[in-house]
Amino acid sequence: MTTLAAAMGVRMRHEAPSGPRAQASVASLLRSSPSARPESLPAVPPPPGTAPVTRAAPHMLHGDAQHSHRAHGHVPANAEVLWSFHADGPIEGQVVASPDETTLYFSTLGGSLWALDRGGKPRFHIPLGARAYATPTVSPTGTVYVGSDGGVFYAIDPSGHVEWKLATAGDADTGSVLLDDGEVVFAAGSRVFGVARGGVIAFRFQAKGKVFTAPALTHAGPGHEPQIVVGSQDDHVYALTTKGELAWSTDLGHDVDGAAAIGDDGGIYVGTDGGEVVRLDDAGKVVWRVDVGGYVRGTLSIARNGDVLAGVYGPSPRLVRLSQGGDVRGACPVRGNGSRETGVYGGPLEDDDGALVFGGQDGKVHAIDPNGAERWAYDAHTDVDAPITLLGDGSLVVGDYDGNVVALGPKP
Repeated sequence: MTTLAAAMGVRMRHEAPSGPRAQASVASLLRSSPSARPESLPAVPPPPGTAPVTRAAPHMLHGDAQHSHRAHGHVPANAEVLWSFHADGPIEGQVVASPDETTLYFSTLGGSLWALDRGGKPRFHIPLGARAYATPTVSPTGTVYVGSDGGVFYAIDPSGHVEWKLATAGDADTGSVLLDDGEVVFAAGSRVFGVARGGVIAFRFQAKGKVFTAPALTHAGPGHEPQIVVGSQDDHVYALTTKGELAWSTDLGHDVDGAAAIGDDGGIYVGTDGGEVVRLDDAGKVVWRVDVGGYVRGTLSIARNGDVLAGVYGPSPRLVRLSQGGDVRGACPVRGNGSRETGVYGGPLEDDDGALVFGGQDGKVHAIDPNGAERWAYDAHTDVDAPITLLGDGSLVVGDYDGNVVALGPKP
């Protein structure tokens, strides 16, 4: 069994602004927290059955508009390869499913959108003109939305025909989110676009720097609409109305490269290149910020009990678990090379039992039991940055940097 330790380094590019709990380090918080387990992730009780979970396989980044990465079903007890498919380039975005789960979609840095059947056989692939980093989004009617670094965003029907495409000028390399009226929201360059059915631009919002994050939606409440939240390399988090108007912005002092995750209580969580996880309230005020010792560049996850799960880069790469109040509850390290530029990209998938699954730049996919022990590790022999997908039959689908899509699960 892999030893799980919480040896934490500290990485700051420049001094972060002060704020609640500013500069609190993982090591000090582990020592001071009576509930923390410094040598592992904590054991967690069975997840509450009241937490919202999308019942279907994911149709977008992390499965829902809040990016919780909660999956319905159970992570398999072992990791046998059921099938594999080799595509035309590295895979950085998550593999997603059609509404009926008969087709799997993913994009590649080779510049294609691929569609596979459930046995891993190709149905079609569409050239996107340039590298495609983002997770596709699939609408309830089966339309697939995806962009590329060629400055074009596409809507593609389930048979592989382009319904429309939109020139964006900037790299269209983020995931997208769908509003209730069917409008699709994504970022390209330093702009956030809202696009209505048929490819008609509904709004454009101009940030001060590159937006490299998929938009998240806050929860709607009595008397108010959800807000669209993005982070930017101008160090800001922005909240927009569904009309594209600025609601608020907050300067965090460092690049925000990973998409926000929204808690069930409305808390907004982001990671930064200042090595922090930050909680904002629904007006953009910093509630707390915690130094986790390395860049936090991927999308965070929200466990069913409200804990925040963050992938962290080197020099001591790891997965970190924090409470809603900002207490560090534990960490799961992965093998690193001492570099500050490698590590765990993004938060893990959580299943109905509270088991976690994530990939890393250690070349492995890790499954962690609810008691904090490692259930198994699958050796992909290459970086696994793409979020993991759990399908309705209990199989896991992994995309990796060598361009492989692999289905894992117990042998039938």
